[in-house]
Amino acid sequence: MSAAILIVDDEPALNELFVIGLNKYGYDTEGVLSGKDCLDLLKTSYQPDLILLDMMMEPMDGWETLTHIKANKQNRSIPIIMQTGKNLTYKEAEQFSFYIEDYIMKPITPKRCVDFIQQILDNRKELMQFIEKVRNSGCPENQIDRLINLHKAIDVSKRLLNLLSDRYGSATIVETESEKYGPEEFQIFREKIISEYYSLQQKMGI
Repeated sequence: MSAAILIVDDEPALNELFVIGLNKYGYDTEGVLSGKDCLDLLKTSYQPDLILLDMMMEPMDGWETLTHIKANKQNRSIPIIMQTGKNLTYKEAEQFSFYIEDYIMKPITPKRCVDFIQQILDNRKELMQFIEKVRNSGCPENQIDRLINLHKAIDVSKRLLNLLSDRYGSATIVETESEKYGPEEFQIFREKIISEYYSLQQKMGI
């Protein structure tokens, strides 16, 4: 069965391009033109295998749409690739690590997008095996959920770090006038979640 892909982008021409293009590569692709349309569709029986979500939409942007998706227990496990022409910052990468699977910079063609999509779907199979193992451990539900979230965040943050390193090198990015957040701070974040992951894993006996 073909993987179901949902395109969420408020540019009609680009939306149609990706729906047609990804269908040609064997995916069962649907497209919606707003965050609200996405959320409304997910309230139905439709359940995509992956969502390709544009960041820069109006009036509901990609981050707000993403937050609503992850707040819903039925939909929070759907893999999401964020797609945007906006440069990712290290601070945003920290926030996104727990919510998305990858981050793609526009412009990009459907053909190039296939590699990102397939990698996430392949990784998803491994993640589901890990989740099944953890769910069968008999540990408290809050520990299980936290371990799964950390497992995913470690993998995603590594990919985002590679993307950021290619774009910025070792430069520190000024987030606000009073705060600087760059590769050093992001690496501290990664070390923190990795440490928590192994400590929790040891505590759970997994």
